[in-house]
Formats: sequence, C-alpha cells, structure tokens
Amino acid sequence: MEINEDNFIVELKKRNPKALEFIVDEYGGLIHSIVIKTLFGFERSGEVEECVNDILLAIWDNIEKLKHSENFKSWAAAISKYRAIDYQRRLIKTIKVEPIEGVELQEEDLTDKRVLEKENQEELIKLISKLTPEGQEIFIRRYINEESSKEIARKMDINYELVNNRLSRGRKKLRNLFLGEVKR
Repeated sequence: MEINEDNFIVELKKRNPKALEFIVDEYGGLIHSIVIKTLFGFERSGEVEECVNDILLAIWDNIEKLKHSENFKSWAAAISKYRAIDYQRRLIKTIKVEPIEGVELQEEDLTDKRVLEKENQEELIKLISKLTPEGQEIFIRRYINEESSKEIARKMDINYELVNNRLSRGRKKLRNLFLGEVKR
C-alpha cells in the first residue's frame, strides 16, 4: 500500500513504519527548521539531530492524541517547538561559566551611586515643595514614609477619598512641573 497525504495518519496509528518515513519526507524540513531556530548556537554538538529524532518518536508515540479536527502540520509543529524548548533548557543548564583569566570584575562605585541618589532626592524635595503644605505632607507620608492612604486619612483626620484625590492631583502637578523643567 502506498502511503500518501490521505492515509498516512491512519497508517501511523496502525504503526506502519512507512507512514513515519512519509512524515520524515513531507514534514522533516519543517521539524528540522523549528529545531534549528530554537537551538541556535547548539548545532555543533549533535543536539539538533537528537531533538529531531525525539520529536519523531513523540509523534509516533502520541499519534492517538491527534484529534480529527486538528491539522497534522500544526500539531507536529507544536510538538517540535515544545520539545526543542525542552532541549534548549536542558542545554543551557549544562553550560559551564568559567572565569576569564586576567579580567577582574570591579564593584560598582558606591560613591557615585550615593551622590546620584542624593541629587534625585533633592530634586524630588524641590518638586514636592511646590505643592500645598497639606499636599506635601500627604506626599511625604505616602511616597517617602510608605504609609497607606487609609493610614494617612486616619492620622490626618481627613476623608480617605480626599487623600487619594490629593495624591492624584499632586502627581499630575508634579508630572507637569517635571516635564516643563525637562523641556527647557
């Protein structure tokens, strides 16, 4: 019996090895290209061929799971992609990172970082100072002291919605002030 596009799935379900040969001939290029794309950089170790063979075995073992409504090409492509990703994860775990001789890793200069943080904090305080005194207090409590809106409302003896409105208006005002200064 000749295996063709119309009967290869039925024959594969009957465990006819010629059906698997048909898949290799018709869909092998698709499977191989998916594996190559996913395992880019690992081609030299024979992993591509091993992965392709594993995919063909998975198709052989799981052909019963293919539903009549499914397209074989899409189903095989999905199996190929997920198997190749599994291989990729396994290969990434085996990569050994070795230190390069003569290269010393330098720690980030903490002084520069602290100076930058101080400058940012000063800039933020300068912007917050342009809010109303109550707005300043709400902003400092919320964004510097990290108090919740409910805590702020309770401590300042004001309505919870008022706190959120002031925060919203304050953010908008600060955004406009900041963008105005950046544009200059």
